Amino acid sequence: MSLYRKYRPQTFEDVVGQEHVARTLRNALTAEPPRVAHAYLFTGPRGIGKTTNARLLAKCLNCSQGPTPTPCNQCDFCVRVAKNQPVMDLTEIDAASNTGVDNIREAIIDKVGMAPAEGRYRIYIIDEVHMLSNNAFNALLKTLEEPPAHAIFVLATTDSHKVPATITSRCQRFDFRRVTPPDIAKRLQYVASSEGMVLHADAAKLIARHADGALRDALTLLEQVSAFSGDEIGGPDVRLVLGGVPQELLFGMMDSVSAGDTRGALQFVENAVDEGASFGQLARDLTSYARDLLLQTVGFPLPADLSNEEHAAREHHAAAMGRAKLEGFLTLLRESEKEMRQSTDHRLLLELCLVRACEGHFTVASTQPAAQPQAPSAPRASWRDKMGIATPAATNPAPTPPTISAPTPVETPVAVPTPPPTRVEAVHIPAPTEEEAALEAEAVSMEEPEETHVEETVYAEVETPVAVQPVEEVPAEVVPVESYAPTEPERQDEPEVEVIPVPVQKPKKQGRRISNFDELIELWPAVLRRVRNKISIPAASYLVDATPLEFTNEQVVLQFSKEFHHAKATDALGRMPFEDVINTTLDKPRRLKFVLAAPEKKVEVVIEEEPEEEEDGLDSENNSDLVGYAQSVFGADIVGRSG
Repeated sequence: MSLYRKYRPQTFEDVVGQEHVARTLRNALTAEPPRVAHAYLFTGPRGIGKTTNARLLAKCLNCSQGPTPTPCNQCDFCVRVAKNQPVMDLTEIDAASNTGVDNIREAIIDKVGMAPAEGRYRIYIIDEVHMLSNNAFNALLKTLEEPPAHAIFVLATTDSHKVPATITSRCQRFDFRRVTPPDIAKRLQYVASSEGMVLHADAAKLIARHADGALRDALTLLEQVSAFSGDEIGGPDVRLVLGGVPQELLFGMMDSVSAGDTRGALQFVENAVDEGASFGQLARDLTSYARDLLLQTVGFPLPADLSNEEHAAREHHAAAMGRAKLEGFLTLLRESEKEMRQSTDHRLLLELCLVRACEGHFTVASTQPAAQPQAPSAPRASWRDKMGIATPAATNPAPTPPTISAPTPVETPVAVPTPPPTRVEAVHIPAPTEEEAALEAEAVSMEEPEETHVEETVYAEVETPVAVQPVEEVPAEVVPVESYAPTEPERQDEPEVEVIPVPVQKPKKQGRRISNFDELIELWPAVLRRVRNKISIPAASYLVDATPLEFTNEQVVLQFSKEFHHAKATDALGRMPFEDVINTTLDKPRRLKFVLAAPEKKVEVVIEEEPEEEEDGLDSENNSDLVGYAQSVFGADIVGRSG
C-alpha cells in the first residue's frame, strides 16, 4: 500500500496544516445538538486533504458512537471507510468522469429520498465538482435547495471559481491551504521513523520543497527516494533522484554573479550538470534563492529552519547583490524560464541569462531617457491656415515705422492684398423634379418639426483672381514677431482682414401632400424613392411592379401585374412599414392594400372545319371538270364511284 494511503489521517487530530478546518468541524460535531450543515464545499490545491477530511466527517457522523468529533475507528462503518471498502450510506462520485445530468440523477437524485440503511445520514462526496455540466448543476441545485434531513453533501474542488454561485451560496465553504515546508518535513520524519527509515533533515527539507505544499506528493516522493537509497536517506540521494542543485553550487554561482565573474558562473553550471541537475531545475532553484535574497533586502525575516551557514550566505549575497541587481536578475531568470517552455536548448538560454547578469545587462524597471531639448514651437497658425487659404509668397521687406517693444512676442494680424475667400455653399443634389423634391422636403419637415437645419459656410482657396474693391492701406502699429529662422524675410505689414462665417438658416421648401389619384400617379416615382431611403432597397424593389389602382379617403390600392412581386410585397407587408412611409407623403393616413391584376384572357380562335362535300364527283366543280376531260379523252361513261 502506498504511504499516503497507509498514513492517511483517521481523526481530525491527525490532520496536518488544516487546523482551521479540523477545529471548525470538531466544534460543530461537539455541539448539542450537532450543528451540521446539509452541504459543504471544500476547495484548495491538490493533495492537501480535501477528500480525507470529507471521509473523516462521514465517519464522525455515522460512527456507532456518534455523532462525535472523534470516530472510534472500531465499528463496522469506520473500519470500512478506513479500508476504502463500499459503504451503503456513503456515496463517492468522481465528477471528472461522471459529468452528465444522467449520472447525477442516477447516483444522487433518484436515491437521495431513501432513508439511510445503517447509519444516521446519507453522505454524498462529489470530488472535482467543478467538472459537472451545466445541466448536472441545475439538476443538483434543486436537491441542495430542499434536501432531505438525512442527506449531507460534501463538494470538493480545486477550481472553486468554476462552480456556479447558486451552488456555493448553499454550502459552507472551507478553503484548504498549502501545507508549509516545516510541517511537511515534520510529517515526513514521523512517517520515516514509523517505517524504520533514517531521514536526514536536509533530505526532508528538499522533499518538502519539491512537494510545493502538497503533503500527499511529499509522501509519494519519500517513497520514491527510499526505493533508491534504502533505509537511510540523505540530501545527495534526494538531489540525485529529484534533480535538485547542491547548495554549495548555488552559493558559488551567486558569488560569481554578484562579482561579475562570467567564467566562474558558467563553470558552476557545468558542475551542476555533472551532479545530475537539469537546466530547468537549476533555473528554478536560482529563482527561488534570488527571491529569498530580494525579500531579505526589504526586511522580510528569513525562515527559522535555516542553518547558521545558510543564514550567513544569504546575508552576504543580499548585501553584495543589492536590491536593484536582484530585481534585474529575477527578471532575467523569469524570462529564461518562459523561453525554456518553447525551446529545446535549455542550456543556451540559462548560460545567456548568466552572461547578461554577470556583465550587468539587467532588465531593471524601465527608466525614461533624459528629456531631449525640444525644438522651439512653431508660431501659432494664422487665420489663413485655419481657413485653408494659401499664404502669399514673402516679398522683400519694406521700411516700417519704429516698433514698440512688448514683454512677450505677440502675433499681429496683418492685411494681405489677396482676394477675399469666396464662399461656396453646400452642394445639394437636385431632385428629379420640383414637385418630387417638394414632396420629400415636406415629408421630412413633418417627421422632424423641431430640428433646425443649419449649414456651415465652406471656404475654398480660389486660384483665379476675383475682382474686389481696393482696400485702403492703413498704417498699423505692430510689434516684432519672434522668428526661429533668422534667414526668413519678414512679412509685409498689412491691415487685418477678419472673416466671420455666418450660419445660414436653410429655407424650408414648401411642398404639397398627395390628396387625389392624379397626384399619386404623378408623384409615384418620388414615393418609391422615399420607400427606398426610409426602409431599404429590397423593400423598394418589391413595389417596382406596383402601380396605383385606387385612391379613396380610407385606402390606397396598389396593383401588381406579376405574381412574384405581389407575393414578395404581401409577405413583407407585416415586417416592413410600407404603410407608415407612404402615409408621410399623403394628406391623411390611409390603409395600404395590394392586389394582383387579373390574368389576361386568352382569345381562343376556333376554326370551324367546313363539312366535307359529298364525294360523288359531280357536286365538285374541280372533280366535274376532271371527269369530263377523262370522258372526252377515253370516250368512257361513268359506271360507278369508289370510296
